[in-house]
Amino acid sequence: MAKYLLLGQLALLLWLQFEPASGAFSTVIGSGEEECYSVIAPAGTPSTISGNFDALDDELSADPIGVVLYDERQTPIWRSERQASEGFFSVYGTGKFDLCIQNGSMGSDDYVAEQDGNDREVGFAIRVALPSRGREEAGPDDRLNAHLIELSDKLLEGLQTMADHQEYMREREYRHTALADVTFNRVVQWTVLEAIVLALISLGQVLYLKKFFEVKTYL
Repeated sequence: MAKYLLLGQLALLLWLQFEPASGAFSTVIGSGEEECYSVIAPAGTPSTISGNFDALDDELSADPIGVVLYDERQTPIWRSERQASEGFFSVYGTGKFDLCIQNGSMGSDDYVAEQDGNDREVGFAIRVALPSRGREEAGPDDRLNAHLIELSDKLLEGLQTMADHQEYMREREYRHTALADVTFNRVVQWTVLEAIVLALISLGQVLYLKKFFEVKTYL
């Protein structure tokens, strides 16, 4: 039994080792700072490196947010649009790729807005998809199969992007719910405080009038 358990653990480790990189995350980037995340596409046949980003702070402008994808020679191969709050990329290649997210201009050559002193939370995803088998185009049937495989890969990529944005929406919903809870608790606290103050004022007025009439009666 222990032997089979050990074999299962080894199989799991091997699967994790060779599973294509995939993930959706969120991070808080300080004003004037930049964070970079790296993935490695296996050598040989080019893989698909795809991903997206979404600025999660709806109350803040997305102008200072800039996202750039670099290849292993640190050459920018994709960058987000100016003032864009979200974006999507898909490229082919091998080697190391760096996805860098910045909050505010960090130099004269930056294309994003100046720093405004506000930290921003950005959701992002980056994936490395190995090329699908069966893309050889030896004959008409093979070309058709390769085309169908390519369409299915694009469909899967779109579904993954949709799933990422749903995750970003859940993150927004969580943030809004937390803000609503904090606001509700503060309203309740102020209401209770106001009720206590009004009760004390009313009690004071009653005691004062009672004392006033008692003194007047004695006179």
